[in-house]
Amino acid sequence: MSFLDNLLGNNNSLTEKDIAQDMIKDSKFSATSLSAAAAEAVNPEIRAMLRKQLDKALTEHFELSDMVINKGWYPAQDQPVDQLQKDYDDSQDLT
Repeated sequence: MSFLDNLLGNNNSLTEKDIAQDMIKDSKFSATSLSAAAAEAVNPEIRAMLRKQLDKALTEHFELSDMVINKGWYPAQDQPVDQLQKDYDDSQDLT
């Protein structure tokens, strides 16, 4: 289910896969933000605190990524061409 589905009135319920993929997206944003903040921090204590938070965020992200891959919701081991083909095929189902 996506924002577009809601916008177009498709009232499909969220699946575990949808929730997990949204969590992955948020996890990536968190890691990116924390790494930028740590790189910009001047105070050594704040830098150390941000580094600890970043380490925890990365650990949790990897655990979540492993779960999504193991459930078959993200084809991380597929060849790039296969991933693109699947995304293309999925996009054809939107209309």
